[in-house]
Amino acid sequence: MRFKYLTVGIAILVAVGIWQVRADQESEAQKGSTPAASDLIKHGEYLVSRVAHCGDCHTPRDTRGDPDRSRLLQGTALGIVPKQKTEHWADKSPDITGGGLAGEWSEVEMIKFFTTGVNPHGEEPTPPMPVFRLHGSDARAVTLYLKSLPGKKGSGEGAKKSKDPD
Repeated sequence: MRFKYLTVGIAILVAVGIWQVRADQESEAQKGSTPAASDLIKHGEYLVSRVAHCGDCHTPRDTRGDPDRSRLLQGTALGIVPKQKTEHWADKSPDITGGGLAGEWSEVEMIKFFTTGVNPHGEEPTPPMPVFRLHGSDARAVTLYLKSLPGKKGSGEGAKKSKDPD
């Protein structure tokens, strides 16, 4: 009988310990002004700009066809279409800055999206957006970078599907 109580007590202590560690990790993740956060934001900018090329689809173009840096990652009409017509295709990319989706989704939700490919609604992104499965530290870096961009307030609409105006 003592062994049973001892086992239950140990299990409770382990559960509380795990809960405390996770709570500490989430509160650390929300601190954005530390020097380490600054390095993560720079790494996130590198991943977004140079590796994933997010701006190719999420940044509007100017009159010359160049990315409009004043509206960086604020969403735009997409100029690509599938070879065969489909209803499951986005014709607009969303604003992914802090004024858009990055401001609507929590840090934990965004990291989950970038590590699992599943958004907070339990869905994969609408093509042509690829499913990313980043390492946790890279996903956090991308998240912190996107949240650091001001964007435009209230522009966080999801990408619209070509036949589904939402």
